[in-house]
Amino acid sequence: MKKILLVLLLVGTSLLSSTLYASSKTVCKETPFQKADEVWTGHYYLNGVMETGSEMLLLPEGKFKWYLAYGALEQYAEGRWWKNGNCIGLKPERKYKKHLRIFPKHLKIEGKFLNVIWNSSGEHGYYHRVEE
Repeated sequence: MKKILLVLLLVGTSLLSSTLYASSKTVCKETPFQKADEVWTGHYYLNGVMETGSEMLLLPEGKFKWYLAYGALEQYAEGRWWKNGNCIGLKPERKYKKHLRIFPKHLKIEGKFLNVIWNSSGEHGYYHRVEE
């Protein structure tokens, strides 16, 4: 039980200490959106992060909508997304950046899952696409 509580505390602390948004120095360098990348469009849910709910909608033409709830913290952002190699980058619109306390640094493509890389806290959880 102590080990589970310690893991929850560490994950929660690392998520809350994340930097505001993905910077230009991320591993997933921003690139122009390619029509072929639309294969990744769809509705995604976050898994593997306890007590955290998040949804992401990757829209055609490189737009996204994102939501996260962690305890009493709720966040929303819209912006641009791109694929560069084996990652997907997210850049929130300026009006959302100042309010984001937790936001993915980028998403690492692993098969059909998008593993979340949070700023300064490593990889925790993954987004999976909703099959319609």
